[in-house]
Amino acid sequence: MMRTTKVMLISSLAIVGFLSSAIATDTKPLRALYVTGGGWHDYAGQEIVIRETLQERIPGIELTVSAVDGVQDRHPLFENEDWAEGYDLVIYNKCNAPRYSNPDWIERIVKPHREGLPAVVIHGTLHNYWPDEKESGQWVAFLGVTSRNHERGAPVTVTFKERDHPTLQGLPETWSYEQGELYRIHAMADTAESLAVGVSSDNVEHTVVWTNQFGEGRVFGTSIGHATETMRTEEFQTLLTQGVLWAAGRPDDSDD
Repeated sequence: MMRTTKVMLISSLAIVGFLSSAIATDTKPLRALYVTGGGWHDYAGQEIVIRETLQERIPGIELTVSAVDGVQDRHPLFENEDWAEGYDLVIYNKCNAPRYSNPDWIERIVKPHREGLPAVVIHGTLHNYWPDEKESGQWVAFLGVTSRNHERGAPVTVTFKERDHPTLQGLPETWSYEQGELYRIHAMADTAESLAVGVSSDNVEHTVVWTNQFGEGRVFGTSIGHATETMRTEEFQTLLTQGVLWAAGRPDDSDD
């Protein structure tokens, strides 16, 4: 079962700093598609947090939500060849097809991104389509990282590496959150750049924020976001908002 909803918010909020310059350079509404659903995470609760965060922080955003209930091999959205038509950006926060194997299906998803459609990938999205790593390899090429599992659930401390990057502006030197699930990053593509690392309570370190250039398309990624409570923090919401704007090319310095 799939449901699709569209939410539009026109706001006159005065946004300062990074956001004000981003909106000022392009007042055209950002048409974003949020793809979500699956198991092992509170996707219904996270949808609310992410939707409210983006509506509040990106005036004029037009957000369409495409969600599936429960674990499914395939998200019905991608049955259509033109599924991405009309969108400026796609945000993925889903884990509903970890063992699904179909290179044609993967190609249908990643083709618009290779051709220039920006994307944001969050947490469980990294653990979709595992078999494709040994088949077409296009899913991990799109993500920019390879992850097959994670450390035990424990607090994580994040250290931001590239302080001048637009997506990290206003964030503290370090950030800790309690309900962590640190994804093991087994490989990074040559096209990807690590922006932040997370350290578990067992002193294991992995990249948790990165960017990737996939063909003509920009990708912003974070493995942070296992718990809905983490998504409610100011740090996550700032990171998400700035990641969306960077991927979409909305900041003044979007080419950095």
